[in-house]
Amino acid sequence: MKHLIIATVALWAIFHLGGMLWSSKTRGPDGALATFVEAPRHSIDNPYRNGYFYLFGLTAAPALDPGKAGYELWVEQSEGSRRAGLDGDRTSQSDLPLIVSLESIGTGWEANEPLNEFQKKNTLLQTAAGTHQVILARYDRWLGMPFEDRGFGYRVSPHYRDIMAAHRLYVAEGFSHSPAEGLERLHKELQFWRTVLREAKTIGTKVAAQVLMNDDLQLLSRILVMPTLDKDLLTRSLQLTTPLSEAEYSLRWPVRNEVALAFSEHRAGDVREAGANQPQSPEEAWLLSAANLPLHGFRGIEHPPARSMSGFSFQSGEMWAAYYEAVITASESRKKNLPRLREVMGTVQRGFAESLLNPQPAEPDWGIFYRQLMETDTRLRLASLQIQLRRPSAQTAVPTRLAEVGSQFFDPFTGLPMLWSPTQQKIYSVGKDRLDDGGDPTFDISVPAIVASTQAPAKTPVSSPRSSSKVRR
Repeated sequence: MKHLIIATVALWAIFHLGGMLWSSKTRGPDGALATFVEAPRHSIDNPYRNGYFYLFGLTAAPALDPGKAGYELWVEQSEGSRRAGLDGDRTSQSDLPLIVSLESIGTGWEANEPLNEFQKKNTLLQTAAGTHQVILARYDRWLGMPFEDRGFGYRVSPHYRDIMAAHRLYVAEGFSHSPAEGLERLHKELQFWRTVLREAKTIGTKVAAQVLMNDDLQLLSRILVMPTLDKDLLTRSLQLTTPLSEAEYSLRWPVRNEVALAFSEHRAGDVREAGANQPQSPEEAWLLSAANLPLHGFRGIEHPPARSMSGFSFQSGEMWAAYYEAVITASESRKKNLPRLREVMGTVQRGFAESLLNPQPAEPDWGIFYRQLMETDTRLRLASLQIQLRRPSAQTAVPTRLAEVGSQFFDPFTGLPMLWSPTQQKIYSVGKDRLDDGGDPTFDISVPAIVASTQAPAKTPVSSPRSSSKVRR
């Protein structure tokens, strides 16, 4: 009788665990994570008029419609496989090469006096504009298109390097005509890339938007230290350099996208090797490099597969849902740091088997992308402060002026006013290491600044009991 009971229990355990193994491979996420895999609703019915697909066809042959060619290219690369990214080879739809390289434009772009360099390269840029008038016209058109990120649930990417080259050529060619034309283009695209950042449904799109925004902002910061600038320019620039909003900071859709990808690949039996220290595609490798992010950045945020040492799924949907909601809430609240998984695990009840077999789940590293958002926000605030410091003020001490502008322009990394280096004539943030390195651009985020002459306070009558005073530091 004893042996019969043992055999019955053993058969029940085998049957039960076998069912768990089978269901773990076929089922979707449980109720706690079910909402994370739901795709966003689409508002643009015609894909050929969506700026997202237009980017894929930006360098298509001149006879092709970039919207149509881009959509077809996207379908070709995403159909039948959600893990495959675009490879480095071009298709027949992308055979309009950029003769003017990114490096040749970068020389003027990164100069201390970029406007003078653009004027010196007037002939080169005008020739390039003639050669690439199709691309320039397309890029200008793209800046006026509606944009809806349709990358949710797919591992595909446009050719970011081509987009960067087109962006720089577009702005530089405008400056080669006149400063007013260049600034008009700079403002137009900075505003549009902020829209892309806000509407991003994938982390790749969000990173790309920041790469282009930061490229514009660094150029703008060098322009803002020119001795003379039009007041209208300063006013318009101040409107464009407002700090990032809650929607621009939000990691909601990128987080949900990673969860959706993990479950779709798990159902397809396509389990990616955890911790592989390589990006998904050459395009994403270039993007990570341009953003100064770790090479494994995109791999580091993948939702971990539901495995244990026995091969069975003991992963808690409640725990992951709580963790991701905490990450999303912190990003939208613009906290200094994102919560860690271990901080959330203690607030969620986990089963005995899960606690035993999967005690320390791998934690997706969303922190590197959140800190990038903070750096982008910092550059916006520094550019705005450059403009505000050019305005005459009765206050002589720059640190005091930086404190009086209001907390919306404080350093996102510390919550304190930006710092001032009188020897270098720079305002700066301590950056992601949160250490004051005196404005050293290797560690801090710094920009030069012109401080306007102080307005003398109105003289008061001798008989007045009040007297004016200046704060000196």
